[in-house]
Amino acid sequence: MANKKITMQMIADVAGYSKYVVSKTLNGKEGVSEATRQKIYLTAKQLGYFKDHPIKQIETAKENKQISKVAVEDGFVLVVMPNHRYQNTESYYWSNIFNGIIEALDELNIGAMVISSQNNLAVHVKNDNLLGIITVGLVSTEMLLELNKHNVTFVMIDHEDPLLKVDTVFMNNIDSMYKLTNHLMGLGHERLVFVGDHSFSRSFYDRWQGFRMALEERGLYHSAETNLLGVNYSAWSKSEKALESSLVSRREKESLPTAFICANDEIAARIISLLTKMGLSIPKDCSVTGFDNLAYTASLSPPLATVQVLKEAMGRRAVSMLLWRMENFEFPFEKILISGDMLIRESISTPPE
Repeated sequence: MANKKITMQMIADVAGYSKYVVSKTLNGKEGVSEATRQKIYLTAKQLGYFKDHPIKQIETAKENKQISKVAVEDGFVLVVMPNHRYQNTESYYWSNIFNGIIEALDELNIGAMVISSQNNLAVHVKNDNLLGIITVGLVSTEMLLELNKHNVTFVMIDHEDPLLKVDTVFMNNIDSMYKLTNHLMGLGHERLVFVGDHSFSRSFYDRWQGFRMALEERGLYHSAETNLLGVNYSAWSKSEKALESSLVSRREKESLPTAFICANDEIAARIISLLTKMGLSIPKDCSVTGFDNLAYTASLSPPLATVQVLKEAMGRRAVSMLLWRMENFEFPFEKILISGDMLIRESISTPPE
């Protein structure tokens, strides 16, 4: 029996859109969002629609602006950096991601325009020769929606937003923190606490999830009140006194944590300083870990155990994803996770007896 011809109604049923929207998409009409256009095109391709309509495939590819190598060399990429304290090109962390982006673009002879998410320059960026957009870190939803109006390839690093369907690049925060926490429990620690505001960013939230998952598997997770110290490191001067009071109270009750698993290296450095001020010795009395492997962590006293985040690799991977997406717009969006390695240093040991 001959194969049944694929119709627009069949595509509409599978993709979840009306036949009218499918028709507008496959006929290259305006008024269809890029996300909808891509999903309908991919559905049509998977169902075999273009085998019956090969000309439509060519027309749709042109409409979706597949970009040639010549166009790439003549274009530029818009890089959007946060301008928050601790989240800009001056920081130990974000500057390395930024450098990875710029180096990768330079090697490909692609220009870059860098703007801050704290101003409204995005509305003045012209679409002429704009190849795509890469955002780094926490950018407001309002800004992201404004950027998305350019209707070009879009990649976000270390952040995602439920209102945007775009490719994202993250450190594998859950897996890395899960392994680090298991290492501490393997040394014998049973009173462990996560230090950091897990609502601060998606990365912090994922690190908290990895920590909690490891504890729950060993039956050591009790509650957020017990296993979480939700300090805001960007307002440390306000948090330090309350944190010290909480730790003194736990010490008096003989429930002071033996391991402090910090959301990043900056928090860990401050925790070491605070614990030392309280008369505690690291790691004899308490073990402390960080996350990110910032440049100064190996020279702390004691050297900080942490997780190596390949920051330049994240920037470079975002560029390669941007270019790949230009030629493969019909595929579903992806979340790329970059693996990290534990760096075991002198800030951790077995718990005190």
